[in-house]
Amino acid sequence: MSKGFVGKILLMLVGFAGSIVFARVLGPVGYGAFHVVVALTNVLDNPISGLGTACKKRISEHGQDAGAILTIGLAVTAGMGLLVGGLLLVVGPHFNYFDIENGPLYVTVAFFGIIFFKVLQPMVAGQGQFGTAVFLDSMRSFFTIPIQLVLIFLGWGIAGMVYGLTAASLLTVPITLYVLGVRPAMPDREAIRSIWEYAKFSVPSNFIGTAYGKVDILLLGAILGSGASGQYKIAMQLVLPGASLSMVMRSGLFTEVSSQSSRGEGIAQQVTNNVAFASVLAIPLFFGALAMPESIVVTIFGSEYRAAAPLLVGLAAYQILQTQSSQISSVLEGLDRPDLRMYIVAVTLVTNVVLGVILVRNLGTAGIVVATIIAEALKFSWMTYLARQHVKYEIFPTPVRYQFVAAIGMFVIVELLHRWWGVRSWFDLLAIVGAGAAIYAVVLILLSEIFMHTAKSILADAREQYR
Repeated sequence: MSKGFVGKILLMLVGFAGSIVFARVLGPVGYGAFHVVVALTNVLDNPISGLGTACKKRISEHGQDAGAILTIGLAVTAGMGLLVGGLLLVVGPHFNYFDIENGPLYVTVAFFGIIFFKVLQPMVAGQGQFGTAVFLDSMRSFFTIPIQLVLIFLGWGIAGMVYGLTAASLLTVPITLYVLGVRPAMPDREAIRSIWEYAKFSVPSNFIGTAYGKVDILLLGAILGSGASGQYKIAMQLVLPGASLSMVMRSGLFTEVSSQSSRGEGIAQQVTNNVAFASVLAIPLFFGALAMPESIVVTIFGSEYRAAAPLLVGLAAYQILQTQSSQISSVLEGLDRPDLRMYIVAVTLVTNVVLGVILVRNLGTAGIVVATIIAEALKFSWMTYLARQHVKYEIFPTPVRYQFVAAIGMFVIVELLHRWWGVRSWFDLLAIVGAGAAIYAVVLILLSEIFMHTAKSILADAREQYR
């Protein structure tokens, strides 16, 4: 998991640095329009993502033919790519949803670029290489950002962003195949039936789940325009680091639950451990955002994104809920119950859309954040109730309580430093954030033996490597 976490951190850093440049060069409207394109692409590629989830589940099980699973994944992806891509080219030009020219063409190009990576990368995680799977995604971003930067500075604008994403995804496919290390084999009827039994739930579940994840940007783009989507995306990118550890843990938990449950082994302690540490970064991030939201947004992205400041606090609160519910979602999927996740996410999607439309018209951009928090709280509560019927894990372990105590202590100090010192430059912001992070870490270590042991282990490893 350490490899995956390092990869995810590097991915966050590279993506964050790129987003600062892109947001400043393209402005809120252009930056928002690109992410509307990506959001639509991610919704449309969900049959492929759902297939990838089904392949990951089956390849993680004992005694399955990995070569046959790979063949099914590649063949269905190629067929779906031709079908959906053709429909996009024919139907897309008749829709005037975008604030930019050639929007449907950009969606088509991005769709073709990412679908093979979307079906192959989950299989790597299914083999138990979940850290490597995350690192492959990081590698894709390492390719994406430089290509996009070059094309942006060549004057390609939003087209450069789309073509950069497409090229990077295609470059990563042969590397993913090499890491997978599986030769295609002719699948029999039983292999196809096995994939279908899972995919018939994972495909609509992934489709609904991605629609739920992207509905905010799509609604804002439809009701308020791409500028509002750009403000929202900036706030979301600022809170994403809080989910970095949770993303890696989620992938590992899925594989472990699937493997151990297929052998009849207990998984309660593993689930409790994941719940205990999933929000260790999201909780302090929320309290840090609460202390100085406008200073963070304006210093990093500029004054034209000032409207994203209140969104930052709400989305940071959402991130805490999301890091927890993502772990429980992995439990339900790993227990071979993708149907439960599908029903839950479908209800929360409808909730989010209905509340979103109502609240955006009354509260503006902030309304979508309120709707998202309510929908995510519903999803977390429902998933927790169902998961507890199968696995008796701890819902609110002691380490989580310690994290809140440490984060509240950090908030008091950061709030005082912000009022006394202020933020006039990057140096001021980094100094206050660094002080807050140090206070959070020290208090957490002093409160908890688990974190104390972890800190001692890290120091011991560092000392040994130095020697």
